[in-house]
Amino acid sequence: MALTTRRIKAARYTGTRPKQRVVLWHDDPHGFGLRVFPPVNGKPERKTFVLFYRTAGGTQRLHTIGDYGTWTLDAARSEALRLLLAVERDHADPVADKARARIEAVTGTVSAMFVAYVEARRSDPRRPMKSADDLLGLAELHIFPRFGARSWLDLKRSEVREWLETFGNAPHQGNNALRALRASYNWRLKLDDESPSRRSAPGNPAAGIRLFPTKPRQVRLELSQLPTLEKSLDKTVADPYLRALFRFILATGCRRGEAIGLKWEDVDLSQKTAQATFRETKTADRHTVPLPRDAAQMLRALPRIAGNPYVFPGRTRSAPLVGVDKAWDRARKAARLPHLRIHDLRRSVGSWLGDEGFSSKQIGQVLGHRTDITSRVYMALGDKSARAALDKAQALMRKARKANAKRTRRVHNVIPFPGRVAK
Repeated sequence: MALTTRRIKAARYTGTRPKQRVVLWHDDPHGFGLRVFPPVNGKPERKTFVLFYRTAGGTQRLHTIGDYGTWTLDAARSEALRLLLAVERDHADPVADKARARIEAVTGTVSAMFVAYVEARRSDPRRPMKSADDLLGLAELHIFPRFGARSWLDLKRSEVREWLETFGNAPHQGNNALRALRASYNWRLKLDDESPSRRSAPGNPAAGIRLFPTKPRQVRLELSQLPTLEKSLDKTVADPYLRALFRFILATGCRRGEAIGLKWEDVDLSQKTAQATFRETKTADRHTVPLPRDAAQMLRALPRIAGNPYVFPGRTRSAPLVGVDKAWDRARKAARLPHLRIHDLRRSVGSWLGDEGFSSKQIGQVLGHRTDITSRVYMALGDKSARAALDKAQALMRKARKANAKRTRRVHNVIPFPGRVAK
């Protein structure tokens, strides 16, 4: 059948199955046609000129030339002839070229590539990135000022190596920035299907560069320092929910993000089966921990904010706490523990349990670690053992408080809540 302007205008969608492809083929050249889409929301059918061809490897492709109205029949036919000649003579692949151009349009510079990478990771349905904003902040501070405006194709390994050397006084930041840059390039190269290996992708200027040698962070809160820290929290942190948040992390060994994202619907405060289920975990798996007596009693005393589902609510309606770092900085400086980070509280709980003879498998289940022996970890420690482990950590904390109390015995099981009142 020969396409004409009259036939194109009169063409209607005739598909009988959902998403059925309807194409009116033209006699010359072979493979050139008009695709008709079904009407949507009462609007007339969309019509586009298409070209069917086979690549040099035999793969069938259907390339969209453009919409009828933007393209005339004669112009679309001339474009089809040009593309077919390129496929036959130069082994071109218009579909792949169009996809590559579309990707290049949003990833042309290093900064655009990195932002697109972060957004892709953030929206990953299998395992969305939870630290996307932190990663963007790292790039804006260290990567974009040096390479942001450069084309991602022009960056050389020698330039990246020289850039890394500028982090001599901040090796951890340098290593993190290099890893982030390397990951963004691996993602970009994978879009073009040019990366056979994630570690040594050809064309990745951040690959093959040695990181700064660093020692793993081995900082923990000593039990003798616990009363000082708690006094500092009471003195410097006015918000009762912030104080409760820090004590909750100490009581359960959970991650900061897990505690901040905890909702009341995931908390059971029964006397014998008190437990909390963390949905927003680093491993993307739900993690349930039994709540020690002190932690359960503390949560029972927390006022609930109407309309806010979070255990540790922020000042904005239906939002969790924010500004946690500033409050922690005040508390740790007042306690003369400037090196202590919030995550060190989690590490401290694990090390206290290790001191008491609990195995790494037991500690791993309590803290929600994922390793190559995850299945055996869950088999090794049941609910009773997990509760005993956390109760033991609480007993150690109570013992330290009593030993360091000079005049009066201060019990921190129940936290006063001046200031903010439940609505």
